[in-house]
Parts: sequence; C-alpha cells; structure tokens
Amino acid sequence: MAVDSYRSLNAGRSRSPLPSRLARPSWLTRAVKAQRLAIGVLVSIASVSGLYAFELSGSKWRGGTTDFYVSIAGNSPTGGSWQDSFLAAIADWDDNTVFDFNVIKEELDPCLEDGLNSVEFTDEVCGSAYGASTLAVTLRRYTATVLGEADIFEADVVVNSDVGYDIYDGQLYPPGNRNIDFRRVAIHELGHVIGLEHESGEPAIMAPTIGDIDRPTADDFAGVDALYTALQSCAQSPLAFGATVDSLQSGDCTVDQITGGGSDDSYIDIYRLDLENPATISLTMQTTGLDAVLLIADLDLNVITYDTKAESGCSSILKRPLNAGSYLVLANTYDVQVSDNCITNGAYTLNAHYQGGTPLSLGVSLSTSDTPPRGAFTGGASANSGGFYETLFSADESILVGGEITVADEDVGELGFLVAAALVGDQILALDSGGNFIEWSPAMGKFPIHRQKLLTRTEPITLLNEVVPKTLGIETLDVDFLIGYGRADSPETVFYNQQPLKMVIEP
Repeated sequence: MAVDSYRSLNAGRSRSPLPSRLARPSWLTRAVKAQRLAIGVLVSIASVSGLYAFELSGSKWRGGTTDFYVSIAGNSPTGGSWQDSFLAAIADWDDNTVFDFNVIKEELDPCLEDGLNSVEFTDEVCGSAYGASTLAVTLRRYTATVLGEADIFEADVVVNSDVGYDIYDGQLYPPGNRNIDFRRVAIHELGHVIGLEHESGEPAIMAPTIGDIDRPTADDFAGVDALYTALQSCAQSPLAFGATVDSLQSGDCTVDQITGGGSDDSYIDIYRLDLENPATISLTMQTTGLDAVLLIADLDLNVITYDTKAESGCSSILKRPLNAGSYLVLANTYDVQVSDNCITNGAYTLNAHYQGGTPLSLGVSLSTSDTPPRGAFTGGASANSGGFYETLFSADESILVGGEITVADEDVGELGFLVAAALVGDQILALDSGGNFIEWSPAMGKFPIHRQKLLTRTEPITLLNEVVPKTLGIETLDVDFLIGYGRADSPETVFYNQQPLKMVIEP
C-alpha cells in the first residue's frame, strides 16, 4: 500500500515542432484530475522478452471496458466518413486487445464533466486555446483508489477543427495531399483514453509526434495487455481457513506489478476466496515486525474494505460480511517504513475464519489415481446443531461436524464406499465403520472404509456428533477433515475434496 495512495499521474506531454516546413505537429494529452492535481513520473515497463518499451502510469479503467459516444457528421476531402473512420480506430484497439469499447452512436458534448466519454471537432479545448501545433486533446478524469494509481472514470477527445484532415493509409502527407490522416489521430487519442502514455523508445502509434505509423503496433498492443492483465502476472493461492504461514520479501509481487504501473512497490501476496453463499470472513495477519495491511478486493482489484491500522502494533485485523461471489484477500505492507517499530518485509501468519448460514463448498474434486476427478463436496462445523456454521470454536462448545458428497452420475447406483480422514499436524486419523476416528499410517496398509453401500446421489457423513472438546481434555486443536468416495470395482481410486473442512479449537 502506498503511504500516499491518492497520487495521480500526468497523462501526457507535448513536443515543440521542428523549425522547418517538414515539421510534424505534436500530440497533446491533457489530464483533468478529478481529485487533486499532482505531476508524477511515468514508469517505463518492458515485457519479459524485453521487446517492448511501452509507457504506463498505472491509471486505467477498472474492469477494462467503457462506453464511448460517437456521432461525427461529415466527410473527408476524398469522401471518407469521419464517423466510419473513428469507429474503425476504435475497432483497431477493440479487436486486438483485451480492452473493450462499447460504442453508442449518439452525440454528446465532450466538454461536459458528466462521467461519459465522447468525441467532437472543436475550435478550442473546452475554453482554452489549442497549442500552435496541437492536433487533438484527450481529457481524462480520475477517481482515487486505495490500491495503485487513480482510476480513469471519464475520457473525452476533442479534435482541432482548424487542422486540415483527410482519411488515408500509409505515409503521412502522400503526394499531392498535405492534410493529416484523421484515423491515426483518432487511434492515438483512443490509446490515451485506454490509459496509454506517449512512447518514444519503440515504433508506436503512441509516439509523441505524428508520423508514418498509421495503425497500432505490437508495442502499443503489448502496452494495453500489460496494463489490463497485470494482475495475472502474480500467483493467486486459494484462501485456506485456519493458519497460513508465509512472508513478504524481495522477489514477491508488488502493488505496481499487479496494477500495471505507478510508484507503489510494496510487497503483496494474493489469496482467492470463492463463496457460494453469503458469509462473514474474519482475518488476522499476525507478525512480529512486519507492518501488515489486510485488504479485500473483487477480482478487478476494486478494494471493498481494508484495515485502517487504527490500533497500535504491526499486525492487521479485518472482519467483513460478504455476499456470494469471488474475492481477493490481499496481504500487503507499506512502500516505505511508517513506524519505528514495524518494517516492510518479514514473516506473517494469516488466520482466516468463516461464519455463515450454510456449509462451505470444499473446492474441486481430487483423485488418488489417474482417473479424472469427479463428484462434489460440501461440509461445515456448527455449535448449534447446523443452524450456523463456522470454523473457530471454544473448547466448551458442543460441536457437530458433517460433510456431504454429491456423487457423479456414472457412479450413482454402483457398489461403492465412503471414507473420511482427520489431519491433525502430522497425525492421520481415519473414520472407521463404527463412527470413531482411529490413528492410521501408510505402513498399516489399506485405508479404513467408513461405509460400503450402493451409492446414491447424495451421501452425508457425520464426522463429529455434538462433541465437547473440553470434556475430552482438549483445549486447543486444529483439524482438517477430508471426505471421499470410490467404487468397489476400482478400490485404488478415491475422489475427495481439495479444500479441507477446517475446525479450530481455542480456549
């Protein structure tokens, strides 16, 4: 997390024309800041192959899509339609990158600060004069974000009506034509709309001066993809309930890496959480020296909530009710040290717990053999006989733990078996036919079967039936339950849950 998380960046720069009749007009992009003005330094990001040198500030459209209103009347001197040329320029980006323009063929005033995007020929830049060699201007408005650079929420294009335009391909100024090609101007400005900056290091339509390049180049396309697929460059681990031990250190992903630019180089780990039903998620990022910051975001990195660090100490605590859906839990720190007692790298333990009205989906199915996995698994632990499910309990509560297997179509009606295991540290316990957990190890041979039967569509398994840990002398415990099934004609294959059913007992 950036200490100043509301920084924003200048969207472009201008270049003076060369003092000769062959001088080529400069592009100009003007950024209109929605919150506060701040001039930043552009970040040059090269691809892994090192072939590209596109310029990104990190500001972009959240979700990688936006509406654009287009209604331009009239034709070029050679008969081409301005409207069709601008729509073709949109298609040049839309058809070749991950960014998506939704075209609305209606006229809007681009000078209105209305949160809508449009284009128009004008004789001024919304109240200001065009520069002497300015062809067009893109006006971008931003909204501050918690993580990364400010998001674009409006981008309008005004095209200098005092410039002579035509529509053609190939070299600039073909023989007998001293007019500027409109389509390459439109393509360039739409690059700014998307979030690209000027590029001087490689041949690109986003060069600061107009030239013979009349379509986006590989460098331009790579810039868009880098900006809008940056999050995919970092691994996402499934969020495991209970304790996960990890660290933030050199070599980890950073915020500027997952957001596609900017200056926040704080370390970050990403955990994915998928909820089929509403639930409350409790998170604690315990550290001894790392200045931890927890955040929860959607899959587009829109931050839903984060720890404001109002309490003293280096650790971070966050609790939030969430609707059904997919989320990212972000284990982060700061880009600069802000506390004398806490640093920006080090080990942490992430404790995650669930509270909800329904059992949890236990992830995808796994298989103990080469047979493709099948079936589905749910489960939960409850201290009120299934009225409410959670993963964290006290030792004096009466706990019911159960799972349910949805058997695959091809296995329903076949003779099969059910198994269940409890993993406690390095210890493996198997649920026997009497409903008791017994210690097991691979040296003991075949894993005990809980039940053998004709398989039905759903197979419930009771793992613990109203057990009070304290009466058994248990004050603390961390258990992962696994449930599975197989067929009698293929006993070496067991289908089981990828995500363990978690139960944690604390005093």
